[in-house]
Order: sequence, then C-alpha cells, then structure tokens
Amino acid sequence: MPQNIKENAIFIADSHFNEKRNQLLIFLKKLKIKEIETEQLILMGDMFDFISGESKYFIKRNNKVITLLNELSKTIEIIYLEGNHDYNLKDLFPHIKVYKREAQPIFMTYKNQSVALSHGDIYVNDIFYEIYCKFIRNKIFLLFMNAIDFNNFISKKIYYGLLGKNICHKIKNFKEIVSKRVKHYDAKMIIEGHFHQGKEYTLDKKRYKNIQSLNCSNEYVVLIENEFIGKSL
Repeated sequence: MPQNIKENAIFIADSHFNEKRNQLLIFLKKLKIKEIETEQLILMGDMFDFISGESKYFIKRNNKVITLLNELSKTIEIIYLEGNHDYNLKDLFPHIKVYKREAQPIFMTYKNQSVALSHGDIYVNDIFYEIYCKFIRNKIFLLFMNAIDFNNFISKKIYYGLLGKNICHKIKNFKEIVSKRVKHYDAKMIIEGHFHQGKEYTLDKKRYKNIQSLNCSNEYVVLIENEFIGKSL
C-alpha cells in the first residue's frame, strides 16, 4: 500500500549544494533548531552538486550536510529521490528512504489522491542518456575512478567545473514538455524536480507540480491543504 504524503510535508529540489550554493545547509540548520518544522521531508534529487556513495572526496567535502541529514532522519521521516547529480546513496543515509532512478516514480497518496514522484530525468526517450545513467552509477566503475583519483585530481576537476556552472534558467516551452511527460504517469498528481522551473499545470486531467530549485528561488515548498506554498529561506 502506498505511503501517505503528510500534511505540511516539505519538498526541496535541486539545491546543487557546494561552497557557493549553501541554501541546503542553511535550511537543514533551521530544521534542526526547529525554526522550520515538519514531520516529513521529501528531497527531490540533485541536493548536492555532485556526490555518490563511492566518491571519498565528495563525501568529505559534503560532510556537514550528510551529518545533518543523518541526525534529522532519526526524528523526521525523510524520503530521498536520487537525481542525476546524487546517486548510490543508501549506505550514506541508513535511516533515510532512498530511491534510485530505476525505482522512480514512487507512488504515494495525499487526500485520497494517487501521487507519482520522481526527480524528473526519467522518460527522456534517449537511449544514449539511459546508457550514460547506468554507466555513471556502476559501482565497479566508480570504485575504479576513486582508486585512480590521485591527489583528488579528477574529483577536483569535476567539482570546480560544476562550481562555475549557471543552473538557473527559464525553459520557454516547458508546458509543452510537461504535456508529453504527464502521459507516462498513472496518477492524479505528479511531482518532479530536475527542471528548476517551479511551475504547476493541469494537463490531461492530471495535476503537475515542478518543485522549484532551492538554489535558484531560495524557496522550499510546503504542501498545505492541497496547495504547494513556496516559503523563502
């Protein structure tokens, strides 16, 4: 039986945490001291600019966020949908319900409605992207890359390359993209991250919500009485 999305559940998407984008750390600190309160936190993927369970450099670099999430997971229900920047996380977060890309969408219920949730990089209809996704998540490959990452040369190149990337932009034909995506989902409500747009539509008798990027909007989203409310950090 699908689990419930609780009233006042908080959704966060695409914070892409790094040394320049620290909104996620700020949010988690406020959650810890109960300046922000919830019983359920749903992380929609790409919480980190990059991390995998095999990448020692990135685990060390993101230690503050990892530690806070693990502390909070002992008192708050946390659901983590892995994205295309954060994967193979189950061992890092033993008390968090972690869902890999291939397990998405996950299905939940809210006010007797069926709800499908995914990071958003599924149903792309691109065989090369599918091959890429499987390859970069391969544990043997990642352990090999970690072994040859002398003086963190490879990891640092990835880190600083991502650090300068602009992730905030508007997608002009986003509604058209969504109209094609909703056809793949068998649910009354669809919730995704990934696109950084923060838009909501009703299409094909389905309600679609794209959770805005925490980094781009400086907002987390609370579900209150069937409404997605953006709240400034």
